[in-house]
Amino acid sequence: MTIKYDKGKEEYKNWIIEETDFELENLNKFESVFALGNGYLGLRSSLEEKYITEWRGAYLAGLFDQFPGEVTELPNLPDPLLTEIKIDGERVDLSCVEVEAYSRDLNLKTGELNRSFIWEDSRGRKTKFEWKRFVSMAEKHLIMLKVNITPLNYEGEVEIISSLNGQVTNSGVQHFIEKDLRFIKEKDLYYLTARTQESQCDLAAAARHEFYKNGEKIETEAEIKTDRRKISRKHTINVKADQSYSFEKKVFYISSIDQELDSKAEKITSAKLHQRIIKLVEKYADADYDQLFKKHVEKWADYWEEMDIKISGNDFDQLAIRFALFHLIQMTPHHTDKLSIAAKGLTGEGYRGHVFWDMETFILPFFIYSFPEKAKELLEYRYHTIAGARKKARQNGYQGAMYAWESALTGEETTPKYGAVDVKTGEAIRIWCGEIEQHITADIAKAVFEYLKVTGDYSFIEDYGAEMLTEMARFWVSRLEYNKDKDYYEIKNVIGPDEYSEHIDNNAYTNYMVYWELINTADLIEELKEKSKAVYQKLKDKINLEFDEINKWRQYAEKIKLPEPDKDLIIPQFDEFMEKKEYDLSKFEGEVGSIVSELGWEEVNEYKIIKQADVVMLMHQLSEYFDDQTKRANYEYYEPKTLHDSSLSPAIHSVLAAKFDHLEEAYKLFSKGARIDLGENMKSSDPGLHSASLGGLWQAVIHGFAGIDVEADELKVEPNLPVEWDRLEFKIYFKGEEYLIKINEDQTEIKNLSE
Repeated sequence: MTIKYDKGKEEYKNWIIEETDFELENLNKFESVFALGNGYLGLRSSLEEKYITEWRGAYLAGLFDQFPGEVTELPNLPDPLLTEIKIDGERVDLSCVEVEAYSRDLNLKTGELNRSFIWEDSRGRKTKFEWKRFVSMAEKHLIMLKVNITPLNYEGEVEIISSLNGQVTNSGVQHFIEKDLRFIKEKDLYYLTARTQESQCDLAAAARHEFYKNGEKIETEAEIKTDRRKISRKHTINVKADQSYSFEKKVFYISSIDQELDSKAEKITSAKLHQRIIKLVEKYADADYDQLFKKHVEKWADYWEEMDIKISGNDFDQLAIRFALFHLIQMTPHHTDKLSIAAKGLTGEGYRGHVFWDMETFILPFFIYSFPEKAKELLEYRYHTIAGARKKARQNGYQGAMYAWESALTGEETTPKYGAVDVKTGEAIRIWCGEIEQHITADIAKAVFEYLKVTGDYSFIEDYGAEMLTEMARFWVSRLEYNKDKDYYEIKNVIGPDEYSEHIDNNAYTNYMVYWELINTADLIEELKEKSKAVYQKLKDKINLEFDEINKWRQYAEKIKLPEPDKDLIIPQFDEFMEKKEYDLSKFEGEVGSIVSELGWEEVNEYKIIKQADVVMLMHQLSEYFDDQTKRANYEYYEPKTLHDSSLSPAIHSVLAAKFDHLEEAYKLFSKGARIDLGENMKSSDPGLHSASLGGLWQAVIHGFAGIDVEADELKVEPNLPVEWDRLEFKIYFKGEEYLIKINEDQTEIKNLSE
């Protein structure tokens, strides 16, 4: 097996993921799984040497660009990793020769990627290579790598050609225009500057090298080479057997977008960007790998102290939840409240760096309970992009704020209109999500209330939330359609969470969520009027809010069609769902998306084939609205019809199954979610990791097996551990106080750490 989970020993037990064999066809999987980042920079873990199957990627949060005829995306930055090594003229290439003792591993505790192997060239000379790298959590602009080279049986000449390679693209799209390529000899650094073609954002990247022999710094023969959008520095060293030679490379990135996103960023003009990057390199010129790595590890230690979840009884599960937490932190824009977490984070080109409902529904709960201040900033992203939501509402003939299904920097809709080719029709599949998958607006509203419920932070409502909720309520009131014959309001022509059913009417999830949002928003704004008269008046003046409008929200909500449970307590997913044909899904289980490849998109829509949790998602989101009998009945009806073809699905089903004492099934679904990225499937994660699935795993553990919830303004803990676990331990925040919770088979211990 290429991927192993048991390399970590002693203090690193259940902290290390290992790749045990070099396989060209597996490069993309490990580029994603081993991806590094700090929320400002994201780096796919491509190898330093170049291979034909690689998918290199480095991304800077918030830096978007749009190629003509396409939607905006995160452009691939000039590659910092490319390092070609030659032994007496022969290029080190692991695909051409036998490689001994190959191992590459990611240490989740320290955020370091390591690779080691012994390479034998065509003349029988053996060299041991030991690579290390990290993306600094202490200095957001810094990526650093190091290689130790030890000749084992020869003397010779080693060439190291290290580059900043701006020739990379986004799957063929070149977003950057070259500006400058420079080497500054007296400062021992080289840099390049570039500008995005559409958004006109400037970027600077700079690198500096150091060399050591047996730990002592040495000088090398060096020369500079430039090419189109690429600058390289070649070093030549004469080496001897059993001597150790080290090469360190610091790479820094800055962008003109920084000062727009970070109020603390130094205010500089694009013309002076290269001066700022030079200062950054100089600031750290005398610091070596170990010194900078120590600062980085200290930052990681702070995060792990707050968020680590300790599971006893199953080593893989312990590793898997740490893997999820590690990547959630790496994806998070810690430096700004004007960005959020994308569907692939900063781990690949998948979904182009866009933000979906994944953020508020699947990821945000982790931050609300673990890092509430960051949760607040992530919600503020939706406030900062409300202009884009208002624009979308106007463009579609509605009022208020209609949030984009896919959002980037401005909040405007960025969903592409066409996707893959339909196997039956031969035509590109029309993507309707950006136009009719509208429940995201209700999902964002629910997230605002969830943040308030857990944190008690009313100041967020006063500063941001009230305006957001008002504008979202206005949208829904303008969106509702009155059925005069039935005397109720409908929401027609939508897509619910189950994206295998399009152009449907009265999706249960959407309708109930809108009802819940309108009622709770009306109550909250009325409360605001009484509790914070000055804030209410300011809101009233800013967005022309009339008190009669609040009554209108409640009146409309009370007349929304809410699909009722039938005699078997089943809530129809939408109006015509029960008339759809049944389909045997057994042969498609475990093969994500295979049913669409076989039936075609239109035919899938004709059957009771569910992509992901929909009514089950409703039971999860609005649990208090339904009794246990109704929740259980709907889970048991819909789960067998669900393919879990979305990574969002298994963990949410696991939460509900755990609450129903279906522990064996809950654990099976948790394991399925845990292996989406981390499992043995070598093609599961090529375009990037599944950030919603990572957040869902946290929910499966905390809301599912630990039974954490808030009811009647009180923290509730009703654990139900799977038999595979002996013990569960974690920390959470509730109403400004931190709690340590320890659960085993016999007892639950809750300790207030803030007292």
